[in-house]
Amino acid sequence: MRITVICGAGASSTFVAMRLKRAAASAGAAMSVAPAALADLPAGAEGTDTVLLGAHLPDDAADRVRLALPDAEVILLPEDIAADRDGTRVLSLIRPAASRAAEPPQRKDATMATRTVTIASSHGLHARPAKLFAEAAKNSGADVTIVKGDGKPANAASILGVIALGADQGDDVTLTVEGDEAETVLDRLSAMLLEDGE
Repeated sequence: MRITVICGAGASSTFVAMRLKRAAASAGAAMSVAPAALADLPAGAEGTDTVLLGAHLPDDAADRVRLALPDAEVILLPEDIAADRDGTRVLSLIRPAASRAAEPPQRKDATMATRTVTIASSHGLHARPAKLFAEAAKNSGADVTIVKGDGKPANAASILGVIALGADQGDDVTLTVEGDEAETVLDRLSAMLLEDGE
């Protein structure tokens, strides 16, 4: 996580940044902290996740920061932040922002599709057919599982997992695909199993 500190007086930004660095290091929090000047933005602050903004800046300071760094979260520092000698108060202000930054992005419009298919290949789902199928599942970008009958589901992107199913010609397998284009991926993978290739 990258933090940029902007306070009114030149030295105060540096002091707040130094204290926050020490507090973060003591707490084992991984973050990069640097002071900056409002007039210089966005230079030197590219990639900033959170901007800590001093209370004694002009009224339009937050708007100027949001304009210069639209992806950064802006946190206003309390007027008495200079009294935070060990940086723990500033650290407590940014912990919620750090937690949000660490969360994995939510999948949007992810769907799930399931289909049972009868293996057509005379070789079953072994060796080369298993390799080609697992590679296609892996390259699909979706989460794909495959299960034979009432057995244990396997990761379809794992060649060993697919071979371990022991699926032969005429066996039914159930594919479950979760991802943004689940139906399209399911169609493609099902077609592979319905072919009597090598």
